[in-house]
Amino acid sequence: MVKTPHDTGWQPTRRELLAAAATATLGILSNPPRGRAQTTQPAGNASHVSSPVPPPWWLDDHRSRPSGKSRVIDIRSDSVLHASVVDRVIIGEMLDQGIQNLTGAASAERAWRAVLGPAERIVVKFNTVGAAVIKTNDALAPVLVERISAAGYAPENIALAEVPRFVTQELGAPEVARGWGKPIQLAGRPEPLAQYLYDADAVINVPFLKTHQIAGMSGCMKNLSHALIRHPARYHGNGCSPYVAQVVGSNAVASKLKLNIVNAIRLVANRGPDAREEDIVAWGGLLLGFDPLAVDTVGLSILAAERRRLGLSPQLRVRYLAAAARMGLGRWRPAEIDRTVLEAGK
Repeated sequence: MVKTPHDTGWQPTRRELLAAAATATLGILSNPPRGRAQTTQPAGNASHVSSPVPPPWWLDDHRSRPSGKSRVIDIRSDSVLHASVVDRVIIGEMLDQGIQNLTGAASAERAWRAVLGPAERIVVKFNTVGAAVIKTNDALAPVLVERISAAGYAPENIALAEVPRFVTQELGAPEVARGWGKPIQLAGRPEPLAQYLYDADAVINVPFLKTHQIAGMSGCMKNLSHALIRHPARYHGNGCSPYVAQVVGSNAVASKLKLNIVNAIRLVANRGPDAREEDIVAWGGLLLGFDPLAVDTVGLSILAAERRRLGLSPQLRVRYLAAAARMGLGRWRPAEIDRTVLEAGK
């Protein structure tokens, strides 16, 4: 089994891990792949690689001013996990502290109101791949619904995508709508999006943090892109780039996406996106942010640091992040990201 940092003889400090991660991330994102893979072109018109999209709302949101940076809250707790069991009280405290720090609100309830505004129909998008092994969504989902409901949103209008049926039944949550809605243009062809996206007033994105043997990593953007389109198998070439960025950058998706909460309580450091117990690290953290590119950049730095600590190569090629940066979808340079590192309860 891959061990938590607390199980090793050598324990790097948090500062050492973050410094190593930042260095690794700069190399991963700024250096193009070498060799044969560099010449691989995605299917369809090559102009789709860097086609500009209208700036998404999170780049002009007042919560990033006056710094002009994208804020990412990186909150951890050494007490949130007992073996592989999540402490629901601690995860609730982490959510409260994280959402308040992200928004600057005086209470968690006001923070949720600031994020969701007048939304009535809310979809919380989880991830089912590897969930049965990672074993953290079953605890996180009820606590998250509880927090959103406490802010005044009707629990019967909070639909959960990609969670086990017993969780939705336990919470009395509605199932997400089935079927497909209007298409977007993807690689020069119309690609229908999931109907539940169009039915929602707001989407909260709750991915795992995982490596991905095709795309390099799976986080905020990948959790949405290939789950929302009808034919995901068509868009895995070139490390899923630029398709991930094109889907998330489309107005249909970006306009509904209100918050990203990366579930990094137990992350997959190797051989993802499927999960094996020996590849899981007990990280004990959440990442919260509005800008999915910025949050994924921080997530990538965490994966790189953990892989370096485990003796694995930290160089994960995530082409779709560079494509998203070229498209102006979000911020990815460390100087453009306001990363706030917190310890729960402090």
